[in-house]
Amino acid sequence: MSQVVAREPTTTVSVERQRVFAALAVVPILATVYQTIVLTDVTADVIRKGIEADSYQMIWTNLAWALATLYGIFLGMWGMARFGQRLSLCVGLVLFALGNLLCGSAIDVATMSGAKVVEGIGKGVTIVLCRSILYHQFDRALLVAVGFYGVGAYSTRNVTPLVTAYVNDWLSWRWIFWINVPIAALAIPMVLRFIRPDRAAVPRSLRIDWVGVTLFAAWVSCLLFAFGWYRKWGGWTSNEFAVTATLCLLLPIATVAWVGSGLSADEHLRRILRVRTYVLAMGVRGLLLLNISAVLAVLSKYMTELRDYPREVAGWVLAPASLMMAASTLLTTYFHRRNMRHIWLLAGVLGSAGCVWCLSSIDNFTPKGHIATILAFWGLFLGLLPPVFLTDEVESLEPKDALYAGGLAIVCIITMLLIIPVATSTTISAWSDRALDSQRLNLRGDRVVVREAQARLADEYRRRGLAGPDQAALIGTTLAAFAKTESVARGIQDGLKFLSLVMLGLGLTLASLRCISPPRQNLIPDPQHRVA
Repeated sequence: MSQVVAREPTTTVSVERQRVFAALAVVPILATVYQTIVLTDVTADVIRKGIEADSYQMIWTNLAWALATLYGIFLGMWGMARFGQRLSLCVGLVLFALGNLLCGSAIDVATMSGAKVVEGIGKGVTIVLCRSILYHQFDRALLVAVGFYGVGAYSTRNVTPLVTAYVNDWLSWRWIFWINVPIAALAIPMVLRFIRPDRAAVPRSLRIDWVGVTLFAAWVSCLLFAFGWYRKWGGWTSNEFAVTATLCLLLPIATVAWVGSGLSADEHLRRILRVRTYVLAMGVRGLLLLNISAVLAVLSKYMTELRDYPREVAGWVLAPASLMMAASTLLTTYFHRRNMRHIWLLAGVLGSAGCVWCLSSIDNFTPKGHIATILAFWGLFLGLLPPVFLTDEVESLEPKDALYAGGLAIVCIITMLLIIPVATSTTISAWSDRALDSQRLNLRGDRVVVREAQARLADEYRRRGLAGPDQAALIGTTLAAFAKTESVARGIQDGLKFLSLVMLGLGLTLASLRCISPPRQNLIPDPQHRVA
């Protein structure tokens, strides 16, 4: 009896140490593989100019990366069934490191697209297995793993543009990719050393519905071209856009029909989609990603293009959101109460939508500190969401469906984080063009305000020694530039207002449905239950 009592503390310490080392092994993965979506928010123009491409040509690199990541996710699940999660994860890290090495060496769109294929496959294999491995290492202490994953995978995304801005300024844009290579390489021996082996003695067979995956990939491709090349094609006046937009409507219908017809060999997906709680948790995850991707894309465009901030300054303005988001995620996890999840969800929805509405008031003269303060509160409210949907996902599914559900969640993540920034940028540009047309109409010479502005500019240029045709040309150029900057600011304001209303409507709908469909399992007890 005494021997058992004496060994129990040692065993407990050993288990806790194993969990700490497992978490440390995942840190390099969270710091590299999970950050590539927002990696170039404030440096995208530098990379584009580095490979001598225009904004429309860059869609090919995005498409190559998206499709490779999508197929990589399902390849990772296929490889896991045969070789185990640990070995498959290491293969994904090797491909990810190689892909980043090639991305940094790219010289044009073709080579960058090819490099993105390698990086995307590695990323897909890695991210589909990382969370599953982390949860498995923590066993019954799932709440700790949920909190760690929520901070590492979501809260850090707002600070990544700051890091890449400094890397670009101190080294070059190529090192934005190359810096991932040694970190990803470091993760491989850490995974082999600290993650328990899990390869089955007899390889298992996991059936993947490749027809459904291909239909979904085709739909994502059409969405990307429809939003990315809308202005290039001229909207509905172009046959190319009309065909692409029609396919955007037909392909999801074909995908749903294929999955629901019973012809698909995949039984996991049909079981998962029947669980309402999991579908709602996916909706909350999508809401969080909509917030992060759209707000970062809009504000990066605002600060680097409209206000002409240095990239590192723009990164520092975005950074406070990460700190506050991490704090609220940790506190919500630490003071976890199962019956309070819907309250955290509602508070996160209302608070984040309100902050985005406040951001819609920014203009050409808004101080940087004011924007950073609003973003800090925005991050505080967003941090309430990850503990809600991460715990709901765990408690809503059977263990045999957990990995496949994680892959499905990551597919949705990749799709939203790829499409939303492109769609947001295109929408804001379209609204800016409309506002510019209105501004030009307002610059008529018969308006009193315009005549007064012209007189003031003429006095200023006369004081500087300009007169005649040169003075008239400069006055016209100045008024046109003012109209353009005002129209861009107006487009950003309208875009943020629309985004706030969309997030509010979706969030309230999800919060209402979550109240009537709570998880049925109680796999993550409250703290007092764990103590007891």
